[in-house]
Amino acid sequence: MQSNRREQRVCGLLGGLTYVSTVDYYNYINRTVNEALPGHGSRIHIVSLNVFYYVKLLEQNEWSKAIDYLMEGVRQLVNSGIDFLIIGSNTSHIAVPRITECYPDLVVLHIGDAVAHSIKQKKIHKIGFLGTRFAMKFDSQVVQRLIEHELEVIFPDEEEIVRLNDIIMNELSFNIVTEESKQTFLKVIQRLNDEQNIEGIVLGCTGENFNAIDSYLP
Repeated sequence: MQSNRREQRVCGLLGGLTYVSTVDYYNYINRTVNEALPGHGSRIHIVSLNVFYYVKLLEQNEWSKAIDYLMEGVRQLVNSGIDFLIIGSNTSHIAVPRITECYPDLVVLHIGDAVAHSIKQKKIHKIGFLGTRFAMKFDSQVVQRLIEHELEVIFPDEEEIVRLNDIIMNELSFNIVTEESKQTFLKVIQRLNDEQNIEGIVLGCTGENFNAIDSYLP
């Protein structure tokens, strides 16, 4: 019997950074596909890296080795026959320049573009950005992409960055959300709004547990 099935494109998901966000990506993608096409699911190839090893490289400022490690996962995905790539971590977008250099024909869905599109739909321009200490930098790949979209990005102060990074790395990354940590985020958001007049906030850490941090700002 001849099938009328259309050829479905294969998504490559570079995951494990962390496993919590990887599961969130998998669930979200499949929910979205199923809502658009009831009964259907997505074709996803996942390579899950070891977040412990990756974070150690970042903490030691071994950026080149960290990118090499990410590229090991990308190569596995490309060799598996993916049509496009999603990187399930903000910080791991450091590998994007190397990816586009090595695989110029590979479509990379950049999280910075998706976030910028959502921000522009809300018609706001000046945003606060919260994430790991590696992401809360003007030279981070995601922040650079937001700036390319002509958005103004504001960060917390140094003391707040240290505290937020600790919460993300040791709690949210392992699906732990405490009331104390939630209030820490909300206080930072409130201060940025009061002192910097931000119009919205980017919770720049992949994972749906961030949704528990409910702000009155968009």
